[in-house]
Amino acid sequence: MRWVLFNSMMVLAAIWLTGCTIVVHEQKRHPHKPKVSRVPADDTIEEINAAGKLSFDSHRRDAYKRIAKRPGLSDAAQEHLVSAVLDNLSFEPFKRDVLMALISNPCFSPAGRQAILTQLDRLSFEPTKTEILKAISRR
Repeated sequence: MRWVLFNSMMVLAAIWLTGCTIVVHEQKRHPHKPKVSRVPADDTIEEINAAGKLSFDSHRRDAYKRIAKRPGLSDAAQEHLVSAVLDNLSFEPFKRDVLMALISNPCFSPAGRQAILTQLDRLSFEPTKTEILKAISRR
């Protein structure tokens, strides 16, 4: 009886172990970018304007940062966001945080880049300006 039980277990183990497969994922040379649906620029611009009306600077920063990280951000929305950040945020680190979030967004466009570069002199501190320029050049 033991011999039959032992052989049965061996057969089951052999069947079970041969079913294991190792899968190795290789990245293709040209990875496909997921399609991103674009939010209409008017809706995003209205949201940026609403965020500018918040009472506290930190709340405005958080709202702007969420918008800056949003996939599919249109050119017009990026330009408007840059202007709103520089107009409505008081603290330089808050401005830097939002602009860096926008620059690191995969849909950061030449229009957003141009808006930042043309208004870079509105930032007060040289280290902040340098950090923004380095981030843009890395893109």
